[in-house]
Amino acid sequence: MAQSSDTHLAAYTPDDLSVQHESIEQAERWTGIAFELMGHYFVAPLGEVTEVIHPPSYTRVPNTQPWLKGLANIRGRLLAVSSLSEFISKQNYQEHTQHKVMCISHNQHYIGLIVDQVFGVQHFNKTHYFSHQHDLGMMFQPYCRGYFQQYQQRWHIFLLSQLLGNHDFMNASQHH
Repeated sequence: MAQSSDTHLAAYTPDDLSVQHESIEQAERWTGIAFELMGHYFVAPLGEVTEVIHPPSYTRVPNTQPWLKGLANIRGRLLAVSSLSEFISKQNYQEHTQHKVMCISHNQHYIGLIVDQVFGVQHFNKTHYFSHQHDLGMMFQPYCRGYFQQYQQRWHIFLLSQLLGNHDFMNASQHH
């Protein structure tokens, strides 16, 4: 005897149906850490950011680029603290109280990137993704791949993995 679709659905509990609905919603959305940098809004893939902290006290490292602010001890681990604005723009920026540090753990490196603000975890509908970047400055192009449009705001996808692949960023000595 063939099983009707109503009988088939009756085999699931309301919790099962809720889980299925959630997994469909998750498949249609993209999640990242939203932040502001130099007046632009960005979102980094959730898996690329280990944690977000207030700017720590750090010790300056001699003979390094000005954007490498220094080393900090975070729970017994050395964090290389860098100003993302200064690295990208090659200009000095003054630190502010609303600045945050996005920490990245990559291979043997523990890196903290100072950004203007962090807005926390944001969810985006994948149908609101656009691959072109016509309004973003050239200095950001090597690190950004498209954007999400949400509530009249463009959130450019900033791939921290691309930054970590940049030889100049990974070699912060003044004489390289």
